Amino acid sequence: MIGRFARLGSYKELFDIKELASCLAGGALALGAFILEGRPGFPAWLPLALASASVLGNGLPIVLGALRGLRERRMNVDELVSIALVASVLQGEVLSAAVVAFIMTLGALVEEAVSESARRSIQALARMTPEHATRIEDGREEIVPLGQVRPGDRLLVKPGERIPVDAEIVAGITAVDESSITGESIPRERREGDPVLAGTLNHNGVIEIRATQVGADTTLGKVIRLVTEAEAQKPRAARVVDRYARWFTPVVLACAALAWAFSGDAGRAVAVLVAGCPCALLMAAPTATVAAVGRAARAGVLIKGGQYLEEAARVQVMLFDKTGTLTKGEPRVDEVATCETLGRDELLACAAGAEQNCNHPLARAVLKAAHYARVGVRKAERVLAEIGLGVKALVGGSLVEVGSAEMNGGAAALPASLRQCLERIQERGATALVVSLDHEPVGILGVSDTVKPSAAATVERLRGLGLTHLGMLSGDHERAVNRLAADLKLDQTWAGLKPQDKLAVIEEFQKQGLRVAFVGDGVNDAPALARADMGVAMGALGTDVALETADVALTRDDISRLPFLVRLGRRSVAIIRLNIALAVSFNALAILGGGWGLLTPVWASLAHNLGSIVVVLLSASLALFRDREPA
Repeated sequence: MIGRFARLGSYKELFDIKELASCLAGGALALGAFILEGRPGFPAWLPLALASASVLGNGLPIVLGALRGLRERRMNVDELVSIALVASVLQGEVLSAAVVAFIMTLGALVEEAVSESARRSIQALARMTPEHATRIEDGREEIVPLGQVRPGDRLLVKPGERIPVDAEIVAGITAVDESSITGESIPRERREGDPVLAGTLNHNGVIEIRATQVGADTTLGKVIRLVTEAEAQKPRAARVVDRYARWFTPVVLACAALAWAFSGDAGRAVAVLVAGCPCALLMAAPTATVAAVGRAARAGVLIKGGQYLEEAARVQVMLFDKTGTLTKGEPRVDEVATCETLGRDELLACAAGAEQNCNHPLARAVLKAAHYARVGVRKAERVLAEIGLGVKALVGGSLVEVGSAEMNGGAAALPASLRQCLERIQERGATALVVSLDHEPVGILGVSDTVKPSAAATVERLRGLGLTHLGMLSGDHERAVNRLAADLKLDQTWAGLKPQDKLAVIEEFQKQGLRVAFVGDGVNDAPALARADMGVAMGALGTDVALETADVALTRDDISRLPFLVRLGRRSVAIIRLNIALAVSFNALAILGGGWGLLTPVWASLAHNLGSIVVVLLSASLALFRDREPA
């Protein structure tokens, strides 16, 4: 009954009006017994009967909860209240038992109602998906339950309706409010070919969409699953509380026995038992974790567990990947150099053929260049992507390699004309992709990317939060990396790294006792994301590798959320510590008051519930945490 709030995830139980009605009925019986007790003209048994009925109504569920907890061999604070109720009844203090049972039950329901507010943002996510969708089939519109929609179905979405599934627009243009998923408050224009997300709001256009992901596979479904899983992951503080909480029952029992032994007053023992229930202590970390995870989800930051909130608070070093993290990740081919044996269009055709099945931003740039040049892309076979180097594939019977100069012996192996082009591209901070045909370099593609507008401000704000090292780990060449680092005023850079090299840099910091966060795209950087104390995946929409590997995922490519994450982690840890301190203080003072006879069992139950409600309210304040620091 009361002890059910001691476990993370138990806040999924909604406030039950039937429980409240039952509790108030028991309270009314106890009040009737109090009014009639000793009154002339009423039979002596009537107050006792009313008080006994109240104890059965409000006290019996507490006792049954205690027995269930003992049978399941888990910590349950109902045991102390149960012993207090039984002791009061055996003493003949049935009315006192009725009042204590009413106050404890009402307090538990109030805690449940207050705690539920910490989950409202999470529950709101589940309500964003409409129950029905308008499906277009053979030219006819049909409203069907959402469960009947399958990938590939064509759907119609009208202005003011929420988009029911992850999809691609096949006809129409509109503005879409994506704030529920990405945290972006300004609606974004979407047109034919653009992706749209389940749960987002179609503002002002009629669009036809083709479903790509449905149900739990949509981005919204993944958000809800991640937040739900996060609630099951206890932060370090919660695990410490769990270890100490198991000693509470025997310690409080011993205090109650001592109070009885020294005073001879069983009422003092009952008061100690009631006051000693560690509900507030057990709720100190779970309620704060639920509120913080929900707040982060509203801001477009998905945190996989409470322990990563603590890591965000402790992080001292933050290292960034370059492409798609500090840059927009939308590079474009702005220079094409070929040898005399191959034309420009043929070079683009070969390169695009090898890159057509790759998801890396550089591969997309090559494919886009081929599309704009109206070059046909040939089918590729035996595609092999070498992480950190490039890609190899058979295209038209020839081996095509696209990647860094190191794939084929470095810059020294290039013909003089291509080597000069390579140096020129690198000099301006762009990325050079060497294209080889049957191991012979035949051309170079110069690819440029732009820095994200929020990158410099984010680095400055992170430094203002006291992070000691801000650096960049990149597989790109040194000139491009150093130029970007200078623009962003990063402390350290590492260029030309392969995935294992990034691991070595992270481990070196960790050997110095520093907590490291790594921010990457979640695909090529999966090993580094896993090795860091906190891995943050960028561009997590629909990226399964990011969601599986990283500890934190951002629902849009916005590193400006990183300072918010650090600040939220620090505030969460501070709230948890304050909760624990207040809970221990409330318990200790109430136990002392009960043992000295200053608190009756009724007042002890009031003091106990006051501590619990204060803890829950403090935790719920995290739901109002600001996105930005006050100016």
